[in-house]
Amino acid sequence: MGNTPTYLTYLFCIYAVLFLLFITFLLASVRIVQEDKLLSVYRLGKHLGEKGPGLVLLIPFVDRGVMKELSDLEDTAGQRLIGAVGETRTTVFTGGKVQIGEEEWEATSQSVISAGKPVRVVKIILEVEEEKAEELSTLER
Repeated sequence: MGNTPTYLTYLFCIYAVLFLLFITFLLASVRIVQEDKLLSVYRLGKHLGEKGPGLVLLIPFVDRGVMKELSDLEDTAGQRLIGAVGETRTTVFTGGKVQIGEEEWEATSQSVISAGKPVRVVKIILEVEEEKAEELSTLER
């Protein structure tokens, strides 16, 4: 009775190794992002977006997080608009008009928003078209 059966020793070792792997996996997935930083998250090379500040969970060996200082980000006109509050001038869904400050913008939404409702800018999309050669030559003159 003094000796522990061998299979119980092996079972205990297996559980200990699994527990250590679980703790390692958990620690590898947790990132704490400070207030003055953002975490750019990439999943298998695809940019998922900016996360933080606060607690961010990543999938180890699949997600990659790149820490960025907020002061390092360029302050462009589009970035200044993100988070700005405005008001819808027309019904907005696949298209519509929104008043932000002194300017009126074309806007889309994930859901239908009727005219006169307050809205917040969450993303800026730039649409372009190819410039024609004859237009370029007149612009260069």
